[in-house]
Amino acid sequence: MTGLADHTGAAVVGRLTDLPPWEADLILSMRLWMQSPEGQAEVWNGFARCFGPVEGRAEMQQFESLLRNLCHNARRPLVRHALGCTCIGTDEAVLRMLVREAARGDLAEATMIASLLVPAGQAEQVALISARVGRAMQRMSRHMPQSTQRPAHSANRRLH
Repeated sequence: MTGLADHTGAAVVGRLTDLPPWEADLILSMRLWMQSPEGQAEVWNGFARCFGPVEGRAEMQQFESLLRNLCHNARRPLVRHALGCTCIGTDEAVLRMLVREAARGDLAEATMIASLLVPAGQAEQVALISARVGRAMQRMSRHMPQSTQRPAHSANRRLH
């Protein structure tokens, strides 16, 4: 993420290692999906492994719908950190909070959070999609073997 510190949405506000696994997985999946078609295939494989091909495709479509909606309707281009970076940027943190609150069932709060990223008229739709995505990510995290989850925190790791 070097060189992005002056960009709105890029400021470091946390670390992946400090998050519950499903929230870190959400951010990593978003990074993968936005990185390349190969990254999108990797995200799809994760959904398919957890849910099977039919339900996995439906859950992946919700995930894609959320990201497409955010990318097309965002007030400004969203910023993400590099795939290997353990930092969480501001935009990534807002996405995390949006999906977390929606998955908890607090759609009013999720809609307010969504309005930080998209116009108010689109915020409720984004919050509704976020609820399903959050529940799917929680289920995926519970079914993922511990050994394949995000790496443990290392104090001597280079971040950028």
